[in-house]
Amino acid sequence: MIKTLEITNFQGRLTRYNDGDINSGYAKYSSTFGNDPITSPSNLTWFENPTRIDPDEDVITDLIMAARPRLESGITYVYAIGHTGRLYKIQVNDPTTYNPDYDNPVLLATLTAESPTFKYGASIQFFGDTERLYIGHDRGVTRVNFDGASETFVGTQASYTSDVPRPSVQFLGKLYFGNGANLVEIDSTATVTDYSKLDPAFPVGTQVRDIDVSPDGNYVQIVVSRVAQSDMTVATQDTSSLSSADSYFIFWNGTDTGYTSYNPYNSYSINSNTSFGPFSYTTGYDLGGAAIYTQGQKILSLPDSQTPSFNAMFSTGNLVGFVSPEQNDSVLKGSLLLYGSYDKEIAEGLYRWFRLSATTQTDIQQVPVCVIVSNLFYGASSAGYTDNKVGSAKIYFSTLETDSAPTTKYKLYKFTTVPTGVGTAIAGVYETQTQLFSKKITIKEVRVYGESWVTNNAFTVALIGSNGTPIANSSKTFTAGTDLTVGDDFAWYNHDIAPTYALGLRITNSGSVNNVITKVEVDFEVKGGK
Repeated sequence: MIKTLEITNFQGRLTRYNDGDINSGYAKYSSTFGNDPITSPSNLTWFENPTRIDPDEDVITDLIMAARPRLESGITYVYAIGHTGRLYKIQVNDPTTYNPDYDNPVLLATLTAESPTFKYGASIQFFGDTERLYIGHDRGVTRVNFDGASETFVGTQASYTSDVPRPSVQFLGKLYFGNGANLVEIDSTATVTDYSKLDPAFPVGTQVRDIDVSPDGNYVQIVVSRVAQSDMTVATQDTSSLSSADSYFIFWNGTDTGYTSYNPYNSYSINSNTSFGPFSYTTGYDLGGAAIYTQGQKILSLPDSQTPSFNAMFSTGNLVGFVSPEQNDSVLKGSLLLYGSYDKEIAEGLYRWFRLSATTQTDIQQVPVCVIVSNLFYGASSAGYTDNKVGSAKIYFSTLETDSAPTTKYKLYKFTTVPTGVGTAIAGVYETQTQLFSKKITIKEVRVYGESWVTNNAFTVALIGSNGTPIANSSKTFTAGTDLTVGDDFAWYNHDIAPTYALGLRITNSGSVNNVITKVEVDFEVKGGK
């Protein structure tokens, strides 16, 4: 008797359990990326490819190490600092041309005071009685006007600890930067009031790797590690992060002479943290590789990933997200991973929104920055914007590409988290869990249903067997205009496929235009025997 398996749940929460219900909504951790779980929940559709900002490198010629958005007269700008000290101002939207995706950079200045370098992690704050840019770098802190003028080194360079990460935070009206095993305090008059704010300092041989404010607003949260940050601007392979040296998650209330309390991470290397709403997430390494922790508990293993830079974590909805290098197909790629629940409708889980390959070199070795720059916003039909979209849901991120030469290439990308309809769909992969049967089954027919196919839709359907790869003769590529009839909403095939006791489904997008798949049906017959 012929039976039918229905796959209708394409939610795409990643799991390392390869075997399970084919319609569970869980997707295989190792292979799945690029599927959009938000725009059409439970259906299979795709995000659009990230695209480069200033691809000809007419303006941006170095590696962006820190970035921060600012609203000025109804226009959103992003101030960004490159690793050679070049200070950029990127206009995100342009109301005069009704363009939410303008993304145009200009060079404001090149910082020179006290010869700053930007190898180990920079940060940008808007601060002061007269608001200005405060930029933390390897040698200290620089203040500069928003037009790039009046560059001033803040304090005395010799009093800073050099060649360390320089994360920063504003707390109780003061500005704090990491300073090796301590904090630098700057008041609203741009005066350094203390180069070693805490007494006692953090343990000898440690350095501040990240700083945040706790979710309740009562403490500064400080990630401190015995593992030094490696140079993020070169192709040299980091070997420090594999160390099992101790780290500390430290709390300070802003008034105690020394730090208030701490959580030890013995034999763990933690390096970044982000807090939002009631959540606080920390990333680091343990025996299993990269991991995410909250409230001292490990909640996720990311065995193929590197942990993100402190500037590469962000939050949206109830999700924590970051872009970081990830091992795949024997090279490092840049992957956007998110964990949590987008809202109360969409289930909590781990998602991979893209897996970006290097385009001119072989590997994406560093991702120093990932920052949200604008939100989705619709206006009146009379406002002049295409489809009434005034603002795009958009992030920027920077990458360092390298190869064996070694040659390095610096790039800045933008990525829209709500597809625009004009970008190129990601050539992503969605793979279900593999369902196991008590007896071998014979596949009779595979049917795919979706929204009406359009020109430049294309995808490949493959059935996955017991060894985790496509069963021989089980794959079929559909292309609009040949195997897909434009305007139809279904496709099917019935290849002669060997019996199997294990069955999974893999769909690979290869079309430049997005499509929506709502259901896949697999007819099968129990073969009997072993």
